[in-house]
Amino acid sequence: MKEIYYSLLLTSMLSVSAWSQQVPINRWHFEVEPLQFVNRGWSVVAHYTVSTRLQIGTNAFSQVLSPGLTNFAFPGSGTRSIQATQDFGMNLSIRYFLQKKELQSGWVVSLPLGWETWTLVDPETEGEASYAFWYLSPRIGYLWYPFQKKHFYLLAEAIAIIPIIQDAPVLFTDTEVAVRSLIPLPSLGLGLAF
Repeated sequence: MKEIYYSLLLTSMLSVSAWSQQVPINRWHFEVEPLQFVNRGWSVVAHYTVSTRLQIGTNAFSQVLSPGLTNFAFPGSGTRSIQATQDFGMNLSIRYFLQKKELQSGWVVSLPLGWETWTLVDPETEGEASYAFWYLSPRIGYLWYPFQKKHFYLLAEAIAIIPIIQDAPVLFTDTEVAVRSLIPLPSLGLGLAF
């Protein structure tokens, strides 16, 4: 799966760079999402500027959900305290800026297509299962450069995660656990642009 992901990423970067025109000042954008680190995980985001309004990019990430977030993301666990660990997630995305500017900033919409794999554990029975799903994640946000030198930026977004293809629910004794059909989340990215 990872090999397919990296092949698609390389192919798309090469093909886009072949026809890109009128690229604004900052061509590359690299971000981290602090909330992933709070959840004992990591996240690395990279986007390439195709035109004054368009970027393509990718994100790779992992995290361990708190009990409250686990119950929200994987309903159906009832009174059980399921532990959810995101082994690996990745996506490819298109990011579109609503205003045409020399420096990409302001309101932005994006649409990542991604895949995630999880390990779900029932501490009562010590049962463990893998769970994976493909998703679309429509987003709207605002990208802001707070300093005079336009390299560091903040990206605040409202995110919806919509699973489109997923594994069958995990059965722990008498309880079925599967990902929620719509997950709304806030997001904050800290980025550097070059």
